[in-house]
Amino acid sequence: MAVIGVIAVLLIVLVWFLWPSTDAGPARRERPERPDVDEAELEAAERDVQEAADEESVRDWGPGAGHKPLP
Repeated sequence: MAVIGVIAVLLIVLVWFLWPSTDAGPARRERPERPDVDEAELEAAERDVQEAADEESVRDWGPGAGHKPLP
C-alpha cells in the first residue's frame, strides 16, 4: 500500500513540474530600445554577414581585427 502511495505522489509531482504555466509563451523577439545604437548600420552589418561568400571574408572585423586568429 505504501508503494502505491509513493508512486502516486511521484506522479503528482511529475505532472506538477511538466504542466505548462499560464505565462509560458514564446520568447520576445524584438530588440529593446537602445538610443546609442544606429539600427540602420546594425541591419546593414547583419545583412553583410549573412550575404558573405565565405566565413573568412567577415571574420576579420571587430575589436582586435589586426591580430591573427588563435590556432
